Amino acid sequence: MPVILLFVQFLAACAYNDHVENRVGTFDIAAERARDEMIFTNVIRASRAEPLAFLQLGQVTGVASAGGQLGLPSVVFGPPATTAATQVLQHQVVFGANAAQSGFASNYLQVTGSTTFNVTPSETKDFYLGLLTVVEPDTLAFFTEQGIAPEILFYLFTDKIIEDKAGKITEYRNDPLDPNFQKFQFYVDLAMKYGLSSEPVPGSKPASGKNQQSKDNGKDEDTGQPKTAWRLCFDRSHRAPGLPAAGDMPMCGSKVKLPNGRMVSFIDRRGERVKLEILPRSTFAIFQFLGRMVAGNSRIKLVSPDAIGNPPLADDDLFVVTTGAATGCFLDVSYEGRNYCVPQNATNTKLILSLLAQLLALNTSIHDIPITPQVQLVQ
Repeated sequence: MPVILLFVQFLAACAYNDHVENRVGTFDIAAERARDEMIFTNVIRASRAEPLAFLQLGQVTGVASAGGQLGLPSVVFGPPATTAATQVLQHQVVFGANAAQSGFASNYLQVTGSTTFNVTPSETKDFYLGLLTVVEPDTLAFFTEQGIAPEILFYLFTDKIIEDKAGKITEYRNDPLDPNFQKFQFYVDLAMKYGLSSEPVPGSKPASGKNQQSKDNGKDEDTGQPKTAWRLCFDRSHRAPGLPAAGDMPMCGSKVKLPNGRMVSFIDRRGERVKLEILPRSTFAIFQFLGRMVAGNSRIKLVSPDAIGNPPLADDDLFVVTTGAATGCFLDVSYEGRNYCVPQNATNTKLILSLLAQLLALNTSIHDIPITPQVQLVQ
């Protein structure tokens, strides 16, 4: 009996020590990993030209309990024993007799735990409208203010550059598998040196373009006020030290206007003015871009000091995924019999996964969440 009592007390102590903050921390880590694995799995799907699938983790409920029961002793009462059998019974004290017999309580120990969570498929019209809409310069500024290096953002959010040199039009795609990708990288390097940035158009009226009208009537969802027009520009404060001006247009803060907010221009070494139209990509296209990098095992080396960073977070690769044995991984996913790993030291890769999580959240309306197929795990 003492052993049983001690064990019951031990279980009760375990249940008591399972504080709320412990379980919240566990669920927080589990939810974060589930989100990251979902995003990473979609990058892998994109690398295999497979359809993407997005889920939202809703309410998580965890329950744990521990209990025990010690049956009362069964004692034989009656007149003095007259036979050997009744003498034996007279001296028996049985704890927790057969529970099937009336008047007896059995001994038992029980520990239970359950977790219930809601998973919502993101298959709504509004979600995909946001997913397939190109990222505007104001969103670019939003991530820049978080301290994300402009070079990383340029590679992620730029689909292609259209060069207009003396009337000759040339297109350079942001695709590591494209044979002209080095020319695109040349312009990325040039944009970083001359401080390409974005700003609200000085003195302009709020934008009311056709695309905005079709999506949300040109109004901000939170304030209901007309949206402000943004443009790309060159920021003098971000220009590399000692770099001479090259007729950059428009300069941030100037009243110079080009045909559209995604166009900039400069004078090349031959004295010719070059116009560049920088066309953005959507969140969906970012997944496709990263998928092509994984498919081609491509490595894009970063050159700007802000993107490379300093120890212990120094990293000069844009996006790194390894295959094979999963050792030293921040995140690993097994898909179709093959293991994919994000190394622990791949700082920029982890940063991009976080950025994609924010973009998906920006594309998810609160009205998308109530569809809640429920899955329950009981251990």
